Amino acid sequence: MQTKLIKAILALQPIFPAPVYFSVLTGHPWLWLSVIIAILPVGVRLRSTRSIITRTMFDIPIIIFAFGTLLGLLVSPDKNVAIGALSSTFASVLVYYGITSNANASRKYWLWMASIICLITLLLSLWFFSQSYHRVLFFNQWTFNLFSGLPKTNGPVLNLHTIGALLVVVIPPLAVGGFLKYNINLRIIALILCIFFTGILFLSDSGTGWLAFIISITFILVCWRKRLLWVIIPLEGLFAGAAAIFYKKFNWVRITFSTSSLMARIELWQNTLDLLKGKAAIMGLGPGVWLRVYSNHYATTVAIVHNSYLQLYCDAGILGFAAMVLAAVIIVHFSLHLLKSPHRNSTNWMGIGLIGSIIAGAVFAIFDTTHSVTDVTNNGYIYLSIPLLWIVAALISVINDKLSIH
Repeated sequence: MQTKLIKAILALQPIFPAPVYFSVLTGHPWLWLSVIIAILPVGVRLRSTRSIITRTMFDIPIIIFAFGTLLGLLVSPDKNVAIGALSSTFASVLVYYGITSNANASRKYWLWMASIICLITLLLSLWFFSQSYHRVLFFNQWTFNLFSGLPKTNGPVLNLHTIGALLVVVIPPLAVGGFLKYNINLRIIALILCIFFTGILFLSDSGTGWLAFIISITFILVCWRKRLLWVIIPLEGLFAGAAAIFYKKFNWVRITFSTSSLMARIELWQNTLDLLKGKAAIMGLGPGVWLRVYSNHYATTVAIVHNSYLQLYCDAGILGFAAMVLAAVIIVHFSLHLLKSPHRNSTNWMGIGLIGSIIAGAVFAIFDTTHSVTDVTNNGYIYLSIPLLWIVAALISVINDKLSIH
């Protein structure tokens, strides 16, 4: 009985940090209690396996990033927000190691993991359409009306780009599910889910999401058949040309791909770069305090900087940025070895799908903040690290171990 309990705790290790996010976001349960719950599997693993974590390909970037965020806490003008950011970041790191520590789990375990991710994506999609009326247009109005009868909450509402960022990361691995030869039923389910979530992405009207989706799916299709590149690129050029021609003729095109929104983002980025001077160029502004610093300096309230790379630099300074660059180099190295492999088995294809997720996330990160959420309340705001990209990185690390790429 005790052995079964230990195995269950270790298998569910990636889920144990979840209370930390709720503590930061809602204040319940107590943060100290959530942290104890989060680290419980680590203690169990130490006692049963004599090791805390399994070494992974991203250990060094994570250590550098941790130092950057801790140094950022020293310069933060708002310690409460910074502690919330650090706590949720700590939880994301635990999610990462919870997944990688189960790298040798059976195929059934990873199918359950994929099912949980798809279920969460579905529930958040329903939450978006039932709680938000952001950008209701002629082609998606019916979806908002369909779920308008669901009960409303007083909590934060998902932005169309938030749900878009989640979908573009989830869709590529589902797309490659169609290439898995060992189980025809699994291939059919993966393709159905891929088409379903692609439809939700379209209905969300996230222009950035559409762009990231097109680039990532192009990558996957070219990996499948290189000659498709000669068909896809001209087609994408035609669509881009048509969008430019009809840009002023159709109101929904101007709304979805707003040039004024892009110019406002560029101004945000330029102003933020001005803030990152002197000591801030080294230490950053502090975890999660960009909103406060920016609002105080420019006498305007903007929730997010709309760029994950700048947000990361603000949170963790030059060390955080260096950690991101190192992680990117590791991913490129992994990708090159994976793509050069002459074999296209199921593990290889899942690696390609995860690279597609990274590509989509990297594109989306240029125009929005994808690794964190800022919830503005009447009493201030809450900054929360989210584990989405940490999960993708963990799955890449698992694929790397299975393929023995070093």
